[in-house]
Amino acid sequence: MTTVLEWPGKAAAFALGRRLIDSAIPGSHLGESDGKPGPHLGGGDAKPGPHLGEGDHGPHLRSDDGSIAVPDPRDNLLVVGDNLPALTALLATHRGSVKVVYIDPPYNTGNAHTYKDHGHDHDSWLSFMAPRLLLACELMREDGVLFLHLDDRESAWAQLLGHEIFGEDNSLGTLIHQRAKGGGNARSFVRGHDYIHVWGRNASLVGPFLTEKKSPAKLEVIDGRRMLVETDVLRAGFGRYARGSERRLMYEDILSVKGAKKLAEVDAKLATGEYILRPWDDAGKHAVVRVTPAEKASSKMYSIIKALGGQNDLDPLGLGGVFSYPKPVELVKALVDSQTFFDPEAIVLDFFAGSGTTAQAVMEANRRDEGSRSFVLVQTPEPLRSKNAQAVMGVGAAGGGRDDATAGGEVTGVTGDGTEAAFPTISELTAERIRRAAEVHAPGLQFTQLDVVSVVDGP
Repeated sequence: MTTVLEWPGKAAAFALGRRLIDSAIPGSHLGESDGKPGPHLGGGDAKPGPHLGEGDHGPHLRSDDGSIAVPDPRDNLLVVGDNLPALTALLATHRGSVKVVYIDPPYNTGNAHTYKDHGHDHDSWLSFMAPRLLLACELMREDGVLFLHLDDRESAWAQLLGHEIFGEDNSLGTLIHQRAKGGGNARSFVRGHDYIHVWGRNASLVGPFLTEKKSPAKLEVIDGRRMLVETDVLRAGFGRYARGSERRLMYEDILSVKGAKKLAEVDAKLATGEYILRPWDDAGKHAVVRVTPAEKASSKMYSIIKALGGQNDLDPLGLGGVFSYPKPVELVKALVDSQTFFDPEAIVLDFFAGSGTTAQAVMEANRRDEGSRSFVLVQTPEPLRSKNAQAVMGVGAAGGGRDDATAGGEVTGVTGDGTEAAFPTISELTAERIRRAAEVHAPGLQFTQLDVVSVVDGP
């Protein structure tokens, strides 16, 4: 059955997404290589608008010196600006190269955000998200995965939208993020979890979701390397064992108990180093022991992820209290790891970057296996309107400005007492968090900050 979600403005939202894709890659129409309309694209006029594709450049990225930037896909990037033109610009260099997309978009609560969070206006939220998801899909690898993190205000709508854009057959399910506990003052019940809907660009190509193995096995250092050591991989039989009896099948007994074929299989793994023999009892026999490099010891991910308090990640970096609800690094790292466990050069995209949790999560994922995963973050220069943000980020009072981004990355606005002051922006916080996290988790890490230009500069 084909999933269809209708709302006023749908055709325009999907047409905008297609128009942006077409403007970024001339002659390329998503899903139309055979001359037929592509699936899951909603319909509507897809002809380029007057502001796209008619100048020298559509949306593009700009370096500090004002020149057009063409980043290397392997670079760590922080792109400052609206994520719709940013995603469009990234198509030129990153189309089909992103393995993991993690996004935590506005939850439609009615708060005043740069991204016009209208509050329970499902139509506007869907029109806002549709073109961005279309662009994200274009940026993903064929085996790429998108994690869409949100609460129950838009969960049902988001799931249907995702089914339509990616195809219901490419839905990989929904994870639960347990984010809180307690809350005895709740009106009905304690809301302690969020939802993470998951889609693959092509689900048939997506591998299992993995996490670090948690088992009775012990970690030991063997020849200078951390190894997971399992001593009971080979057993004499199945079923219950009497207390005190030996369940392990010793190497010397394999032939008589399991036969020549099993002995040959064990010998082959001994030859590769996957198995080793370890003296086990007074009879001079040896247990067959499996050893796995700790960074490669994995098991399947469980659908409920408990990760509390992203503030605890900012405190050690000296950024505590600057950002209201940062996502826990533990959560995002688990999601990144789940699809890059054996893909240490993967590209990870977050186009609602906020405080920069995803960048730190990528750093910590790399530290686990000495990988070289890279991140691409996009964040608007929205002001952090708090005195604490001003103090921590080193911004003092100022006046005479306008409520817009300045060359220094600060914005001005009216404080609670009616005075005008300079505020740091969220994108400034993102950059500062990347720098401070790198000092701890990835010394020497380099990242490039670029600005988004929506239309051609100049006449």
